[in-house]
Amino acid sequence: MLASCDSGNSRIDISGVELERPITRLDRILFHSSPDSLAAASLRAQAHVGMFHTVYLERILQLPINDPRSPLQLHAFVQDPDWREAQRGIDSVFADLEQERRQLEDALKRLKVLFPDSITPQLVGYNSGFNFAIFPTEEVLGIGLEWFIGTDHPVVQMLAPEPFPAYLKARMRPEMLVPSAIKGWLLVHYLPDTRGQDLLAHMVATGKVMALLDALLPDTDPALQYAYTADQVEWCVENEYAMWKRLVADEMLFSRNIADVNRFMGEGPFTNGFPRESPGRAGEWIGHRMVQAYLKDHPGTTFAELFALNDPQQFLKSYKPR
Repeated sequence: MLASCDSGNSRIDISGVELERPITRLDRILFHSSPDSLAAASLRAQAHVGMFHTVYLERILQLPINDPRSPLQLHAFVQDPDWREAQRGIDSVFADLEQERRQLEDALKRLKVLFPDSITPQLVGYNSGFNFAIFPTEEVLGIGLEWFIGTDHPVVQMLAPEPFPAYLKARMRPEMLVPSAIKGWLLVHYLPDTRGQDLLAHMVATGKVMALLDALLPDTDPALQYAYTADQVEWCVENEYAMWKRLVADEMLFSRNIADVNRFMGEGPFTNGFPRESPGRAGEWIGHRMVQAYLKDHPGTTFAELFALNDPQQFLKSYKPR
């Protein structure tokens, strides 16, 4: 019998799940090699991570694999003083990643209990030069370790403010690694397809993912799961009804306008249309609350059943913010 969504509030038994997931350190394979042995190190990396090595070069570092200049560009990246400093930060903060590995492994075990046919990804840590924090593929969960070395690290502080605003830098903390990685995996592999649908559909779809994240990381501070501050979570709690009232009054719920959807679901220092004290992606928080309300009204619902619900308006019947 599959565990119900109520397991997010209790404890999913993973004692019978045999699953070991080491974290392959692609960053160390490349950055800890001498310059004259980088080619051999690259081949060794390919042996460890398979096709993800090509993904790393082409899509994460954006080095064309068939370009004859690619080895030189990889050498330049690995020898760049800024990225070597970032690697020193990675080595200092994540000496062995054992604590994070155990947390990731346990989360993936819970996912296997809830979805027995689910893919269990290989875990790969890399240095992306701040290109991609989390990069899930079909079989690999890639983690850009430099994104989590600490807000106060000199390399983080030197990042240009336009592509890396303060609210984004504030997330670059070690404790954000595990929730960011698991959430990234779920958003790629479990987020229902809402292309062309209204804001309500987007909120409910993301709310389902957040409910699943609750179950996979039961001991994790919700603020970390949302990538919010504690004050931002408190603001959402205190202003839940006001936000909902605004969405209804402005007739946003059933808007299919991509600009409206992005306003409430997209990243930002705050949610445009709400006070500046609000966090970005407030629609994600409301969607989560809607799904939580539905699950409270329908105890015993399994996650498979939850994700099979295709009508987002079903969740409106349970959601009554006050």
